[in-house]
Amino acid sequence: MDDIPNIPTDESSAYDRYSSNEAYYTELMSFLSESNSMRDTAKSAVKQSLYAASGAFTGSFIAGPVGGLIGGITGSIIGYAKSDNFDGAIVALTKLEASRQKRLMSEVLSVLKQAGASYQRIQDIGAFRDTLYRFAEQESVRNGIWNACLHSTRS
Repeated sequence: MDDIPNIPTDESSAYDRYSSNEAYYTELMSFLSESNSMRDTAKSAVKQSLYAASGAFTGSFIAGPVGGLIGGITGSIIGYAKSDNFDGAIVALTKLEASRQKRLMSEVLSVLKQAGASYQRIQDIGAFRDTLYRFAEQESVRNGIWNACLHSTRS
């Protein structure tokens, strides 16, 4: 029995333990800064939301509800062709206080778990990194991770 690893039977407490681990948070930050697929997801989300909102506001201010619709569509099109604020988001995430870091990690681990990652796939830093990269090939996982990042930066 001594050769059987000490794997907790309650996976939720195990996930909680990892959400508080600084090394896992550091690995998540590395993943976010290195992953081209996450960069593309973030770039798309930021551009679409900022430009669409600006366009909708301007259009509705000038021409009412129809102007808001036209402005929102125009803003979305412009947003698709413009800026990349991903690096600024990474800087903001690295400066989160401990409670927000834990919340971010809990949400990221939840996204991975919902996508099918088991406790065994995250029980060490290398496995966690591999799981992030492998599961981030799925658009739903990338979106979930990005939404968790955005959620953690809001009050």
